Amino acid sequence: MITISQDDFIAFLIREKALRFGNFTLKSGGTSPFFINLGDICSGEALQFVGQVFAGKIKNDFGFVDILFGPPYKGISLVSATAIAWQQIFKKPIYTCYNRKETKTHGEAGMFVGKLPQKGDRIIVVDDVLTTGGTKIDAIKMIESTFDVTISGIIVTVDRRAKGVDLGLGDYPFSSIVSLPNIIGYLERQGDPNAKTINDFYEGTYEG
Repeated sequence: MITISQDDFIAFLIREKALRFGNFTLKSGGTSPFFINLGDICSGEALQFVGQVFAGKIKNDFGFVDILFGPPYKGISLVSATAIAWQQIFKKPIYTCYNRKETKTHGEAGMFVGKLPQKGDRIIVVDDVLTTGGTKIDAIKMIESTFDVTISGIIVTVDRRAKGVDLGLGDYPFSSIVSLPNIIGYLERQGDPNAKTINDFYEGTYEG
């Protein structure tokens, strides 16, 4: 099983340009001094690495699970990479599932692709980042109401919440590979001036 420090993972995100610094407008309309786009992790080598890191983190934080659910669109490639790494590392079966944003009306039809959850399955939602938790709650409600199951947890690459922002996930177990304090600490140790602006964002004092 791959063992990697949080600093190494942050350096990987920067190297792959999945973590960028500047002045960005967020979906909420607010501004941010950084942007995280896991869609920029698109080479076979990079996806293999992310899958290995996710597999190790999921096993450590949640134990053995049955299904990895990836919300579209970035979650789809993440669960695929993780499932392959899981099989290679733990030699145990694990399945993937994701939903379409529009219901397909031809061929196999339906909203879901992959292994459909059943009662008793341990299901983990895997996604790129968490800002407010809204997207994850929507996914959880959809899965639980459709299949009458209970989600076992949520994991993302980066917890990018500002300080004091509630997860919005209730009692669902949550994990991330890195968080904003991890990124700030890494940049401080590198002498990178972006550390201060991201810390301002984290503390709620950033003025873009």
